[in-house]
Amino acid sequence: MWLVTAAEMRGLDARTINDYGIPGMVLMEAAGLGVAERIRALGTGPNLTVVAGKGNNGGDGFVVARRLCQEKNVTVFTVAPDEEYGGDALQNLQILRRLKLPVLCLRTEEGRKAFAVELARSDLIVDALFGTGLSRELDTYYKDIITAINGSPALVVAVDIPSGINADTGQSMGAAVRAVETVTFALPKNGHYLYPGAGCTGRLTVVDIGIPQELYAGLKNCVLTPAVVRPLLVDRPADSHKGTFGSVLLVAGSAGMSGAAVLAARAALRGGCGLLYAAVPACIRTVLAAQVPEAITVALPEAAEGSLLPESAALLQERWATCHAVAVGPGWTQATELQSLLNDIITECPLPLVIDADGLNLLAGMPDALARRTAPVVLTPHPGEAARLLGVKTKDIQADRFGSARRLARRFHATVVLKGAHTVVAEPDGTIAVNTTGNSGLATAGSGDVLTGLLAALLAQGLDTASAARLAVFLHGLAGDLAAAEVGERSLLAGDVVNYLSQAYLALQENTL
Repeated sequence: MWLVTAAEMRGLDARTINDYGIPGMVLMEAAGLGVAERIRALGTGPNLTVVAGKGNNGGDGFVVARRLCQEKNVTVFTVAPDEEYGGDALQNLQILRRLKLPVLCLRTEEGRKAFAVELARSDLIVDALFGTGLSRELDTYYKDIITAINGSPALVVAVDIPSGINADTGQSMGAAVRAVETVTFALPKNGHYLYPGAGCTGRLTVVDIGIPQELYAGLKNCVLTPAVVRPLLVDRPADSHKGTFGSVLLVAGSAGMSGAAVLAARAALRGGCGLLYAAVPACIRTVLAAQVPEAITVALPEAAEGSLLPESAALLQERWATCHAVAVGPGWTQATELQSLLNDIITECPLPLVIDADGLNLLAGMPDALARRTAPVVLTPHPGEAARLLGVKTKDIQADRFGSARRLARRFHATVVLKGAHTVVAEPDGTIAVNTTGNSGLATAGSGDVLTGLLAALLAQGLDTASAARLAVFLHGLAGDLAAAEVGERSLLAGDVVNYLSQAYLALQENTL
């Protein structure tokens, strides 16, 4: 499913109206009907309040009121006198007046008093104050309206996007409605997946309002849904053998950090690769062999403290000659001498390469290392690692996750997986994909190691970096969701995610999501 900015959506609306002759009133009717149908599906009580702004979002709200007035006790509140409304919104407001529905203006004393009464008794509130065009800070008048909506015990359904949220950045413009569900039109918007907007959106439902599909041809960014990632699953021919699905070389671990290597190794095998070579410091080889008997272990030279040594490069070069993808970084430590090892791998390894964890922290100190590399690379930073790579603060990354992921991809000429709620996959050309699976239980030690192993396995099976990253983050999050359904988010462990990867694969393959 495509993902659009507010400007892109305006362009789609305009072309639909101007090039195809579909009137704006038709689009507004389809939008309002879509919201009304979702409200029916929620099955709430009889009292419905609609709060309608002056733009098309308010017009959508008027359609909702008309569509439901035969079924519910509907009261509509406008934010300005009728003469300040215009276009399609005004036409729909005038229809409500002719139908004699209760429509009160919040600029009047009568309207404000009635608003307090209706919010207290409403079963559901339709937030149709602001749509995707909001880009300014809200004044006190609108902040007070939003505060009142949020203070009501009623459920809130937002029209297109929660009012107060910037549709491009997800930022609150001073105040924001907290919805239990948001019904958006045609395509999801950036702000639905960027916090705090994502936290205000609730369940997101996308309604088709009749935008011609051919207008989507120029779009690049997408949301990762089952329909998007299912075609990326690698075929498993009946006459396959272990060589069919590629070999992974995992370079991971140190004394005290054997768990990172174990989790990444287990995830790579669950990810479907044919063979896994786990290259680890000699001091943890027996641990890995005992925990992951399916892995072929390779003991590497180690420093006195149990971390890898630069001399490991020669042994690794011999091993990757028979492999199809390499993953480095989990459990490495940040010993400065490991920059030499990482540099050797970057410059000499001709295979797709995943760099994670301490590999990324080391890379931050050698920003030009990837400039000389021609083979594919995937970087998998969490926000803190991304901040170190870009030389900024973590809060800067979180304030602009899409932009940060794009900058990383361009700077390092790599596919970038910026982890976090709604993980972002970015390409050097600026294309992004946003994940829809996962939960707070994945915010646990070792979760990233699991993703690294899974990603390496998909690369070894022949997927390009963009496809492998997209499928990996979706499956990783889905496994976390399936695990959380059994053990809860609070108790989720990274090992649980590995254990549920098989169920995630099956659910995606068999289209049971």
